[in-house]
Amino acid sequence: MGNGTPPNRVELLRKLEAEALNCRRCGLHLGRKKVVFGSGSPNPKLVMVGEAPGVNEDLQGLPFVGAAGKFLDSLLESIGLHRSEVYITNTIKCRPPGNRTPSPEEIEACRPFLEKQMKILMPKLVVALGRTAATTLLGKGVNITSEHGRFIGCKFGGTSFRLFLTYHPAAALYSARNRSKLQEDFSKLGEIVRTSSLERDPPQP
Repeated sequence: MGNGTPPNRVELLRKLEAEALNCRRCGLHLGRKKVVFGSGSPNPKLVMVGEAPGVNEDLQGLPFVGAAGKFLDSLLESIGLHRSEVYITNTIKCRPPGNRTPSPEEIEACRPFLEKQMKILMPKLVVALGRTAATTLLGKGVNITSEHGRFIGCKFGGTSFRLFLTYHPAAALYSARNRSKLQEDFSKLGEIVRTSSLERDPPQP
């Protein structure tokens, strides 16, 4: 990734966020309190993509700040990373009513923002947190139960990277099994991060 941040990344992200704050591309803008654009390092060791903002995120304008976010922080710490070293965002930037799954139309309306974020950040490794994120990035259906823990080559909006599939952290809040699976997946992810082998094709499970 290099030690220095390209000087234009911060400015490009700032301009894109300003555009998102005024977005009216779908009906979700009618009920939002804040746009949740994304946060973290402009020169990240990896990029994490979740599904959509929840209640706490909608109030604070930041991704993963509720219970699922605290668990995500602990998963990152378990592999030697701090939230400030990664970049976190979602497939859509506004909270769906009742925290429902975003509709295909809502995801498509917000897709340009995610594509531009990837183009600016140029990540070598992206982590899809849950089925919605994985399906959006790969452009095809994904069964997280059977495919979690895998590294897959991915090209999204013209940006190529290795994609790691795992559960959404919220899936671990009420399921000890999912919590264990997430911890196992992050252990595998940590091996790749620690050995700095992002230039190579990671081993398949």
